[in-house]
Amino acid sequence: MKSTIVEILAPQPSSWYKNQTSTAARGGCSQHGTPPCHDAIVASVILADAGSENIQWAVCQQGLEELQSGQTGEHI
Repeated sequence: MKSTIVEILAPQPSSWYKNQTSTAARGGCSQHGTPPCHDAIVASVILADAGSENIQWAVCQQGLEELQSGQTGEHI
């Protein structure tokens, strides 16, 4: 399902993420998962799609660019 970016924020602390066991809350990239992505987190992103509440992701630079171009991952 296609997600839409609602807001792009500076990287947020792990406590900001709804799911405390998520890749984002553990400091990894939600777009690529951890492992294999070990790139620095550059943004926290709020996403929306038709099937769920707002989703909170942490993303590396490549992940952010992929989200902005419409390519969404599935590692939450």
